[in-house]
Amino acid sequence: MMSNYVKYFENYLKENYADGKNPGRKGLAKRSGVNCKQSVTKLRKVAKNSTGERRRMAHWCANMKSGKKKK
Repeated sequence: MMSNYVKYFENYLKENYADGKNPGRKGLAKRSGVNCKQSVTKLRKVAKNSTGERRRMAHWCANMKSGKKKK
């Protein structure tokens, strides 16, 4: 009886990610091949010379970096 109880809760407690993304999966920028650690200028150049998802992620990373508070 105890094993049935354990099996039920093992199945019940499994994570369900509706969007299909698992926690160990790479982020969008990394999957599209954009290195967000580059300078804003380099990111803008990548965005200018790219298309689709890579372009969108390069713009996003550049905007996030340029809006960051200065130390």
